[in-house]
Amino acid sequence: MSLRLITEATIASVTKEFKAQPSLLRSFRRSALWSELGDDSGDAVFVGAGDSYAAALCASFMAGPRVAALDPYSLTESISWARRRPVYIVSVSGETRSNIELASALKGVAKLTVAITCNPKSRLAAAADSVVELPFKPRGKSPGIASFTLAVGAVLKVCGLESGCDFDEVLARATTVAKKIRIASRRNLTHFAGNNEAYAASVYGVAKIYEILGGRAQASLLEEFSHMPLFSLSVTDCVNVVESPSGRKGEQLQERLSKGGYSSSLIRPKGDAVERLYLLIFSMQIAAIDAARREGLETPYFVGAKNKLRISDAMIY
Repeated sequence: MSLRLITEATIASVTKEFKAQPSLLRSFRRSALWSELGDDSGDAVFVGAGDSYAAALCASFMAGPRVAALDPYSLTESISWARRRPVYIVSVSGETRSNIELASALKGVAKLTVAITCNPKSRLAAAADSVVELPFKPRGKSPGIASFTLAVGAVLKVCGLESGCDFDEVLARATTVAKKIRIASRRNLTHFAGNNEAYAASVYGVAKIYEILGGRAQASLLEEFSHMPLFSLSVTDCVNVVESPSGRKGEQLQERLSKGGYSSSLIRPKGDAVERLYLLIFSMQIAAIDAARREGLETPYFVGAKNKLRISDAMIY
C-alpha cells in the first residue's frame, strides 16, 4: 500500500495518514523491501537530520551502545568515527545536502554506505553504495508521520529488532495514552522527560509540536531534567514524564512537580521495548494532531510559516 499526499498537508490529511500507518507498516513488513534490509548489523552508524535523526536515535537506544546515532554534519566533521563501519543514512527526500556530502566523504572510509529513503532516484541514493526504498511517496510539504514510522521499522530491522506487535491494537491504545499528554499553549513550553526509547520518541514528539502547532517544546533525559530544564520551568508549562515499566524516578519526579504546583503527567507505556516505542510515537503524533484541532488549525503551522520555510529550505537543500 502506498499513500500519496498530492498537495500541501492539512490537518485532515495528516489525520488520514496517521490512521493508515498500521496498514503501511504491515505491508512493509511483508514486502521484498523488508528482506533487503538484513538484520543484526553489528557496529552500525545511523545518520539522519530532523525526523530522521530521531529515527537514528531510536535505533541506537534500542540496540545499545554498539550502534551509534549521529547527524550528518557532525559525522562529516569527524569522519574517522565511521572507519570500517556500515553507515545507514536515513532521509525521506534523499535530497538533504549534508547527507549527500556525507555519503561522498564516506567513500574509502566506511565499510558500506546505505541510503534508506522514499526516493530511490535521489542524489543521496546515487551517492550511496546501496539503497533501501521506504514504500511511501509524500508529495508537498507535510510533517513526517508514516514516513517516520516506516523509517523506524527499517532501522530496527537492520539492528535485528523485529516485533510481532499488532499495529492496529497499538494505534488504538495510543488514542488513550495521548489523552495523558499535556501540551502547553504556544507561548509556553511543553517538556518530555524519559530514558532510552522514551527519549528517542520524545525528540520526535517535540518536532511534531514545532511543525504541527508552532509550539515550544523540549525533550530531556529523565535524570537530566532535574539538573537543567527544571530551573527554567514556569507554572504555565507542561511536563510529560515517561516512565519505564520498572522505573521509579519518573513517578517520583511527577509527584514532586504536582505537589510543587506544576502541570505534569506520568505516562507508563506497556509492552515489549519495540511495542512501547511505537505506542509512544503514535501517541505523540495524535496528541499534536488533536491539539491542532482544538486550536482550530486547518493546516500544520509550518506549512504557512513561509519565511521560516525559506530559511529552512536554503539551509537544508
